[in-house]
Amino acid sequence: MRLSNRVLAGAFLLSALATLLFYFFREHAPEHPVLLITTPAPQVELLPVYFGIALGYFDAAGLDLRVVYAGSREASRQKQPALNACYLEDVLYTQIFSQEKRVVVTILTEREGAVLLGRRPEAFSWEKTRQKSIIADEPTNATTVILEEILRKNKIYPHRETTLIQNIPEDLRIPAFLAGTGDYLVAPEPAATLLTQKRQAFVVAPLTLGFPLPRAVLAAPEEEARKNRAAITALNRVLANTRNDLYTRPAKELAWAVGPYFPHLSLSTLEKVIARGQKEQVWSRTGKTDPVYFSRLQEMLKRAGELPRPVACEEVFWGQKLKARMQN
Repeated sequence: MRLSNRVLAGAFLLSALATLLFYFFREHAPEHPVLLITTPAPQVELLPVYFGIALGYFDAAGLDLRVVYAGSREASRQKQPALNACYLEDVLYTQIFSQEKRVVVTILTEREGAVLLGRRPEAFSWEKTRQKSIIADEPTNATTVILEEILRKNKIYPHRETTLIQNIPEDLRIPAFLAGTGDYLVAPEPAATLLTQKRQAFVVAPLTLGFPLPRAVLAAPEEEARKNRAAITALNRVLANTRNDLYTRPAKELAWAVGPYFPHLSLSTLEKVIARGQKEQVWSRTGKTDPVYFSRLQEMLKRAGELPRPVACEEVFWGQKLKARMQN
């Protein structure tokens, strides 16, 4: 009987010790570094990020990556380092006009995601826009600069032979078009697909110049990028895989995986958006850009009167900056 009591007491002590050790190691276990991506709203450009989170790729790489929406309560409470989803021209303007050192840590898209919509299905040529009007983005947006370049390439002088309506706020452009303003509309995804599904507008042309241009990016203050170099390296390592998935997996499979990030879209609509992006090769395959194409974008912005001076490639792209420092 005494032996039995001793066995029970020993078992109890072992159990208590195991419980203490469990809670100790749980409390002191190394946590994955947290990295936030802030964006105004769900964006198709972030598809490689959404897909990596949905399939657990970032968790497997030891990175707690979260997407939060700017202005939300969650974003205001977060104190972790954050990357900002924006367009490359925003980084350029920030460096030039505010002297804030922001760097691009990866490129998300290398083709313009917006398309030109018309009021009816037609055998389109850019000549049809002559003496017509197009509702477009504001002048500082590279989407408008690309549109102007396409018009010039087709020997049409923007603002002289084709009117660009650029004074309509972003959230009022589609209502204005539906109310009868303008002959054509520049619309991003998924708005373009939603309009075409309802037959309220029709895609007449993609906004492409025939070569890749860095467009949507993830950027951060240079100091933040430096302090979170390991997390950013892990991010890019995972994105290398998810970018490949975007072009090797069916659009239906991708839509099913990232659907929760687009609660306002049906899976069939999202599938069409992704399929068009795959066809136009909107998403970057490498996360990097050729300096030649970066220079082309800056030349276009300068020709449009929006960029007073160019910015060196190594001053904008974090990977190029690190490479330059290592060489020096």
